[in-house]
Formats: sequence, C-alpha cells, structure tokens
Amino acid sequence: MGLIDVGGSFDQLRFSRLRHQLAAHPLMATERLAELALRIAPEYVRFHDGERSVGTHMGSLLQIDPTRDSLRRAIDNLHKVKTFVQVVNVRSDAAYRAVVDEVLDEVSRFLPPRDRPLLHRDAAMFLASPSSVTPFHLDHEQNFLCHIRGPKTFYVWDHRDRSLVSDRAREVFYHEGKLREIVYRPDMQPKAQVIELMPGDCLYMPMGSPHAASTGNDITVTFSILMNTQSSFETVQAYQANSVIRRFGLSPRPIGDSAVRDSLKRRTLDAVRRMRDFARGRHVERRPQWY
Repeated sequence: MGLIDVGGSFDQLRFSRLRHQLAAHPLMATERLAELALRIAPEYVRFHDGERSVGTHMGSLLQIDPTRDSLRRAIDNLHKVKTFVQVVNVRSDAAYRAVVDEVLDEVSRFLPPRDRPLLHRDAAMFLASPSSVTPFHLDHEQNFLCHIRGPKTFYVWDHRDRSLVSDRAREVFYHEGKLREIVYRPDMQPKAQVIELMPGDCLYMPMGSPHAASTGNDITVTFSILMNTQSSFETVQAYQANSVIRRFGLSPRPIGDSAVRDSLKRRTLDAVRRMRDFARGRHVERRPQWY
C-alpha cells in the first residue's frame, strides 16, 4: 500500500472513499503545519476567525495578513476561537513538495495513459477550530482530501448535478475563477453525502465537486493533495467556451451532453485565442489555465 490506497478500480470522474498513510508523517504534525503557515509567502495563507455557516459566501470570507500578526494570534488560539486557516501552493515548500510528488507519482499509475503526465500538481492544508464550519464551495482541482487530525463531518454533493450548481455558475467559476454564483440553498442538504471523517480517511473528489464541512470537539487538520489531468482541463476549456458563447446572447448546450460538440467548442476557442495572440503580436506558448 502506498501513501494513498487508490486500488485498481479508481476512476477520476467518480467520488471515492479511500484510506491514506499520512497521518503519522512528521510533516503532518499540527505544529509543523502551523510553522508552514507562518513561513510560506503571506499571499498563500487565507484565514477567518469568527462565525460562519454552510451558506456563508466563501469568496468574500477569507483574509490575507501580510504582517502575519493576526494570523499568528489566530493559530495560537486555534483551540478556543472559531478559526479556519487555509494554506495554498503548499508544493512551493521544498519539504512538502517531496511528499506531494510521491503521492501523485503513485496515483498517476492508475490514470488513463493520456492523463498520466499531470498538468498540475499542488497541495493545500487546512487547520480548523473545534465546532467551526467550512462553507459550501467548489475547487478547480481534483482533490485527494486526506484527514489528519480530529473529528470532522464532511458534506459532498454530486459534481454532475445541475440542480445544485447551474451550467451558468460553472461557466463563471471556470472562466473567471469566481464563486459569486455558487450559492448554498437549504433544499440542497438532503442530496449531500454525509461522511464522518477520522484520521486516515481520504476522500477523492472530482474537479468541481460541491462540498462543505463542520468540525467536532477538537482541532482538525486536513491535507489536500491536488492534481489536474488533461481530461479535467478539457472540461474546463469546454465551460470556458460556453461562457464566451453566452456573452454573444446565445444559449449553449450543456457540457457533457455531447463529447463531439464539447470537443468542437474547445478547439474553436483555442483557435480564436491563438488568432487573437497573433494579431496582438504575441508569440508565446499557451499554457493550461483553469480560469
């Protein structure tokens, strides 16, 4: 068994409950992760200390502290205030990069051959106070969420369910990177899969899976190992193409209804962008961008 027990039936398009071996790793100790939050570049650390609900809008919730003073106080008082600390771009730290790459090198063997050269590798880390909430939101990455410490109740919804997140909302999310149209409604709750997480539990979520969480009576630590494949990037491109089509007052067919139509949209958008770059005198290699 590797650091994450993926198994032979792994499918990157389906939500999966897995197990991991990271909880006892020295780098996953709460103190070491707190040190990471205080040494990594401040723009990669976002936090909130105060009341939150599942429906709180995630896009306007988190703050950055260039001085680290407020961040340090929040971490020092993690046991008694309702704080949520998120560290992104964790792979930029050399020590954690080795762990992330070890996991993703193992995982990539279970992907289709065209997706094994990963387009994106990263990780994120989360510290949360007892009795606190992570609001409803989506991520741009495919996520191996490895739970490290404390009890956490996790809520995840089907990433294909358009009654939860509309096509238009996903187009904005993938084209602009904005969560403004991703809104939680109480009637969504019965559709959630509810999972009680303990250390050693791992959840794989396909890109764009709506989720939220609440913690129990202890500090919780979660470490998310993130990737994007060629397949996930093609989905993003198709949503971006639909966003452009909609700007012309048209109503594009939903993504996923026709693989042929989605492929044509992607190729057309790519050609238009390359022509625009050429007209502007740009001769640069276009790299994958998720928004």
